[in-house]
Amino acid sequence: MTTIEHILTGLARRKDTASSTIACLYTGTNMPPFCEPMMRSPEPEIGMDVDGSLSDFLSAALVVNPSVHDGAIMMGRRSAENNYQITGWSYRLFPPAAARQTEVNRGSAFNSCLAMSSVRNVDRLYLVSNSLFVCFERGHIRHLAR
Repeated sequence: MTTIEHILTGLARRKDTASSTIACLYTGTNMPPFCEPMMRSPEPEIGMDVDGSLSDFLSAALVVNPSVHDGAIMMGRRSAENNYQITGWSYRLFPPAAARQTEVNRGSAFNSCLAMSSVRNVDRLYLVSNSLFVCFERGHIRHLAR
């Protein structure tokens, strides 16, 4: 299990959230293509390192604006030598159709994560919900233990 997966396990074990959480990890100085922010007011802080405090950052962001639960949390780093930081809350993902067929009986969050995982500069995505903890990387799906 990677360090990021270990950190996200804290989100997977949370009992106080009824909604899904999508984390989109990318490398580069710009956001990956095919995503855009959903405007929020007030807008929670960004720039924090993704570390063991992620669950606390999410809780604080939800206090500032409960609507940030809708959409992906963007976590970016300039290069592979840098740590991921929270670069945006509540992003809409609209990737092109994936090379791999979508999964049957899965929702839009699952299939959007799968397709987005093949987009340039995207390292991987995680979908955390009451019943799922899944990593999407380069068009592949990996179910993780909670």
